[in-house]
Amino acid sequence: MFECFGVDIYLRSETTPDLPKEIGKCKLIFISNRGTKCWPVAVEGMNLIDWPRARYESTAPMTDSEVNEVVVAISAASFHWTKTQKLYRKDGENQYSQPY
Repeated sequence: MFECFGVDIYLRSETTPDLPKEIGKCKLIFISNRGTKCWPVAVEGMNLIDWPRARYESTAPMTDSEVNEVVVAISAASFHWTKTQKLYRKDGENQYSQPY
């Protein structure tokens, strides 16, 4: 079965943003920049660009409304998001990549 278990949200930010750690049934798992985690632990001397990605995951399948709830909460917290990507599992296996 193919089910959504989270969402990646790409943001415009000059720094690593201080995002909500939980939204609905989702938790902030990491923030990455150019494919390398920069939150919760940053790589020393990392050259950041202004387009970080935040990954929110759920332990249970998510509906489109629940994904929208995450996006709305990010907007309400005054963050400028540029795009989203739903994260799917198929037969219990993640169908999305992990950062370094």
